[in-house]
Amino acid sequence: MNSKATAIEEARTDIREHAQATVSDLGSLAQEVSGGSELRDMLMRVAKQTASLDICIRETQQSLATSQAAAARLADRVDSASEQLKSLPKTIDIIKVASADM
Repeated sequence: MNSKATAIEEARTDIREHAQATVSDLGSLAQEVSGGSELRDMLMRVAKQTASLDICIRETQQSLATSQAAAARLADRVDSASEQLKSLPKTIDIIKVASADM
């Protein structure tokens, strides 16, 4: 009887330890699942921020292209005005000669 009682007690102890380990495993799993949910939410926020940043980058690139085109047009106008200024003394001389002949 004594060995039977010992065997029963050992079985109860094994069952109790197994139950405690199972509860601990379930607790860890629950934390991982809730952590997974937090991770998913964080990844969703990062994805939205990345999309927003991508839009900002595209808008900035378009703005830069527009600015570069305007700068090129301005440079052409400055070159044209510079050429006109270079020929201005000749034009003044021609006008002086023409008005002296009148």
